[in-house]
Amino acid sequence: MADVQAHTPVRFLLLRAARFLYLLWGGMILIRLASTGHVRFPVWIWNWPKFASKLTSPVGRGLLLGLGLAMALAALREIWELVDLVLIRILHDREREQ
Repeated sequence: MADVQAHTPVRFLLLRAARFLYLLWGGMILIRLASTGHVRFPVWIWNWPKFASKLTSPVGRGLLLGLGLAMALAALREIWELVDLVLIRILHDREREQ
């Protein structure tokens, strides 16, 4: 079995912060593009015209909007957990000092 290395607290927090930024940025971009109708798909998607037409329909835009909203909510949950971890660490260190 492969050795599992424990994350250092700083590395762990940086990874969580990067995931938060990715989710927030992606969710905001997807929500903005889906709500304004400016979603552009790559050329290879148009090889399946029925699928591409479904994505460009109002139902497809609604699905993309829902995906963006889910990403934004995941970013909110991620920052909630990140702040919680930092506060627990600070309070734990403060209790150790006393």
